Amino acid sequence: MLLEELLRCQIHEWYPAFRRHSIPTDTIPLPAAFLRYLAGQAAYPDPDADGDPPPFLLPAITSGRQPFAPVHAHHPDPDSLLSSELFFGSSTDDVHDPDADHPHRPEFPELEAAVDAAIAELGGAALPKLNWSAPKDATFMSADGTTRCTCFAEVAMLLRASDCVAHDLASARQSCEDFVRPEGARRSARKVSAGAEEGARSNAANVTDGSSGTGEAPSDSREIGEEGRKTNAVDCDAEDAQEEESNGDAWVDDGFQYHLALRKWYPGLRPESEFRCFVRERKLVAVSQRDASAYYPSLPGWISEVQPKIEVFFEEVIEPQFGSNNYTFDVYVTTHGRVKLIDFNPWGGYTLPLLFTWEELEEEGREHELEFRVVMQQGAVRPGLMTAVPYDMLDWGEGSGWDVFLKKADEELNRQMNSLDGDS
Repeated sequence: MLLEELLRCQIHEWYPAFRRHSIPTDTIPLPAAFLRYLAGQAAYPDPDADGDPPPFLLPAITSGRQPFAPVHAHHPDPDSLLSSELFFGSSTDDVHDPDADHPHRPEFPELEAAVDAAIAELGGAALPKLNWSAPKDATFMSADGTTRCTCFAEVAMLLRASDCVAHDLASARQSCEDFVRPEGARRSARKVSAGAEEGARSNAANVTDGSSGTGEAPSDSREIGEEGRKTNAVDCDAEDAQEEESNGDAWVDDGFQYHLALRKWYPGLRPESEFRCFVRERKLVAVSQRDASAYYPSLPGWISEVQPKIEVFFEEVIEPQFGSNNYTFDVYVTTHGRVKLIDFNPWGGYTLPLLFTWEELEEEGREHELEFRVVMQQGAVRPGLMTAVPYDMLDWGEGSGWDVFLKKADEELNRQMNSLDGDS
């Protein structure tokens, strides 16, 4: 994969040309301080501080809108959550924020204002993503198990918890065969001048509106949306991302501009209507069911209707305007037969081939005939990606966090019941 092919797949690069055929989207350039925060570094480095990484903290929120339910990094496990006032309530009506006075808690007021304003323009809810990846592996942090966000606090929580976002920062460009890091790149941002930092902060106020007046909403609002419930945003193999992080890869401040894309949220996604299309040597050679981990009984009989619509969409919309020779693109087909562009991904690399293999897709002669694959029967589904929840949330064994949590919950319930009986 070449760097120029990867860069073409950045959402802020391709969206202006395909705005009329895609989902309304706003993009916001991200300041270096927020990128350091996402990478697990100090947002505003102190030259006199030790080299230890900062703790997992949510940014200070000036709007007062806290993310989702009362979820706090200060209580990361069920045992400590049970012991806190958050579980059994507090003496006040306000949600207690144990990190409010933490000395290392960052704040990004200009970026927060820009994000909240963009979400409001998009109807009050949006899916966040960086240049290539959405934080689909971090949905276990949200209240409803999706990437739906209604404010900056929720956006920051999902991005900070995502290995896919960390992959965008530390490994996406570096995986290209012709990538050369610019001279003078900083692995540690401790030497950033105050003036440069202030410039980075003010950069967040420049919002690029990708939907002002010309964004064409889907014809059926129940059909295109909830992108975060499945993996229909930009690809990132979270297992590979975790391995890279464990190998010591880290974000390096080399001046590359990252963007936050906020995509209008449409509830009621029908995952069987999403497809990944593979283009080789500018020919559409294959199409795969996007959700390869499920069988949809209606889908095999729908192929004959969907395939010609996707082919026409490629010939009339995609091929004339997209510059790469080899790439993939994701589409959504509505019940009315309209095709909506969801995303572009580079050929190979971390892009998932779904019901194909890359070896199959690169076979000679494949470009002469389009192959359309869907799961044809219940027993033929492929395992889903291991990007749903941390292992600790699945461990119910003796002595696990959940085991201790449930035992303490029973003890607390019995104590309260006994107290009520004593009062009566």
